[in-house]
Amino acid sequence: MRKTKLNIPNMTDKKELSQSVYFTTNLICNLDCVYCYEHDKSDRSTFKIEEAKRTLFKTLNNVTKKGTLVNFHGGEPFISFDKIRELCEWAWAQNFPERFTMFATSNGTLIHGEIKEWLYENRHRFIVGLSLDGTREMHNINRSNSFDKIDLDFFVKTWPKQSVKMTVSPHTIENLAEGIISIHRYGFHDIRANLAEMVDWSSPRYKEIYARELAKLSKFYLENRNLQKCSLFSVNFSSIANNVVRKWCGVGTEMTAIDIDGRSYPCHLFFDSVCGKDKSQAIIKIDFYNPKAYTSKKCTNCQFLPVCPTCYGANYISRGDIAERDWNMCELHQIRFLEVARFEAQKIISESSIISNLKPEERYKRLQILKGIQMILPELNTNES
Repeated sequence: MRKTKLNIPNMTDKKELSQSVYFTTNLICNLDCVYCYEHDKSDRSTFKIEEAKRTLFKTLNNVTKKGTLVNFHGGEPFISFDKIRELCEWAWAQNFPERFTMFATSNGTLIHGEIKEWLYENRHRFIVGLSLDGTREMHNINRSNSFDKIDLDFFVKTWPKQSVKMTVSPHTIENLAEGIISIHRYGFHDIRANLAEMVDWSSPRYKEIYARELAKLSKFYLENRNLQKCSLFSVNFSSIANNVVRKWCGVGTEMTAIDIDGRSYPCHLFFDSVCGKDKSQAIIKIDFYNPKAYTSKKCTNCQFLPVCPTCYGANYISRGDIAERDWNMCELHQIRFLEVARFEAQKIISESSIISNLKPEERYKRLQILKGIQMILPELNTNES
């Protein structure tokens, strides 16, 4: 039987895939995180196996160029472990022509005993992304005192290339740098860090704290160049130089999210359990293939647009429009762009002696990064002052 293994290094990077199918496993969770956007946490049901099989049968009998990610989303997915296992083992036995891998984001607290054994046995075809919010203290503040319930070594050993997801809340931004550094020390290489969506970032003090913490991280990475930088330091400045603007994620185009009742949505943030029934029904009017639908008029002429992250679902829930961003977060992003620009420029300059020995494509890449930085630095410095 042909293996249904999808060899990609990091399943968190959805750009490596042709499409993603999200199954909502349940609405309940054993934690109560400070930034949780799931308002309906009722235990009314879990996802329907037969409907999920029909969806996978249709999806995985069509071959795509890069393969399909089958993503289990909660609540906490492993509350519904028996159903996840049943669906996965059925799918693996079908010998579908499409390449696919199973994935779940988890708080990690239930991955022990039987669940741990099953995941380890199937680690080549079922990957778990752990949510881990920094130091023990930071994680416990954000995520219901759950740090000691997670077997960190199991995640490091089982999926060494998989990223961990670190969410920064207003309660933990004060220790952002320490949190990132601690996750590196736990043994994780790829850290996907982001500011929590749909929380209040309006206080001016957050700007000062964010700048300070990013400067600490910059110093740390310059002193530890062998480490993979966290996602906060991943800014594609060359896209500014080339004025390349793309939709930030696959919502509504490469992504399909299915709720526990079997209904399909552009993203799990559009479920009626998240954004309310009225808003959920209104999404049919949105054309996610139209750039004008997801680009605010306020952003059209912004130099930072090619590198400025946004969550279309959070925009829709908070402001009723997938294009309308949280401007407090935009200000924080600009602080990050300035620090990362300084970091990249310093790094390239310090390595100038080896640039002449680089391959032409690598040398061109560095020059494009510097060009992008030069284009935005005047505006960044003006905003900073």
